Amino acid sequence: MKKFVILFLIILFFSKTQNVFATNSLFTVDNIEVNGTTKTSNNRQKYLNLAFKKGFQKLVTAIIKREDQKDLLSIDLRKIKSFVSSYKIVEEKNFNNNYSLKINLYFNRKLFENFLINKNISYSEMKKFDMLVYPIFIKGSELQVISKNKFFEEWNSSSIYDNVNFVLPLQNLDDINFIKENLSKLEETDLSRLVDNYNIRNSTVVILRLNKKKLDVFLKSNLAGVKKNKKIDFKVDNLEDEMVRSDIISNIKLYTVELWKEQNLIDIAAPSYLTLNVKIKNKDSFKKIIDNIKKVNSVDSFFIEGFDVSSAKIKVKFYGKVKSLQNNLVENGFEVQFSNEQWNLKLSK
Repeated sequence: MKKFVILFLIILFFSKTQNVFATNSLFTVDNIEVNGTTKTSNNRQKYLNLAFKKGFQKLVTAIIKREDQKDLLSIDLRKIKSFVSSYKIVEEKNFNNNYSLKINLYFNRKLFENFLINKNISYSEMKKFDMLVYPIFIKGSELQVISKNKFFEEWNSSSIYDNVNFVLPLQNLDDINFIKENLSKLEETDLSRLVDNYNIRNSTVVILRLNKKKLDVFLKSNLAGVKKNKKIDFKVDNLEDEMVRSDIISNIKLYTVELWKEQNLIDIAAPSYLTLNVKIKNKDSFKKIIDNIKKVNSVDSFFIEGFDVSSAKIKVKFYGKVKSLQNNLVENGFEVQFSNEQWNLKLSK
């Protein structure tokens, strides 16, 4: 018991006297590659500058809504560098007048947040996550099964978003028969059975209907329990053209990720506070609880209001929606329940 109290006091001191930011990839852009010819002696600095610009563009594309990106992507190199905390050269090659550089780039979270506050721009709590995508392609009145579905085959041919892992479903005869039975009314039909077996929190069923030179696309998304629909129309002259299909897939990915961003926006100018009742098994579990809370992306800081040998009250300052905080806690090893007007937290088994 004495050792537990000492450990608690140490954790209490640090959790009260410092902000606890998540040390995850939200403000890290990995494996930025640039290349070109070598004409001067200062190639590294030239290509580092290009990598800074490219890395910043990737960061903005990942966490900022499309409508707010234009102003941010037009800022100059000097301003971009002011956000850079450090970088790491992963690979560098200089051979036969050809130069290539790969770096990891680390942005100063607080500086970038303050910059966004001044511009009245919110960012999404973007991180690496899986998105199950189920493309259903109907040509005229005929279902194109997976073996004939070019959108299925080519969905992952190119990668636009480094932080999103698009997962495609397995071919299942029961699912195909279900789709055929509801072919004319898929947009109004509950299609959750197509995605529920994959244990992936985020999913989108993409219904593509081609009639002559018009492609109607209907997105049915389930984003961690929140359902969103989106209708998109494309005019197409030749859908047999792979480049045309690639452009359509890129646009659908963009709309899908934008739906995710809207659901996970963080208003950094307006923090919220929540008290968590945490179940403690022993001193090791208590330390793990604190370590895991530090990993939660939307938590800005926290302090311990009280404790005994079996529980603690931890008040967290966080940004974004309570639902997003709840999802983040689950993703970081917690079970969360709301009962008796209280938020109860314990480590997952």
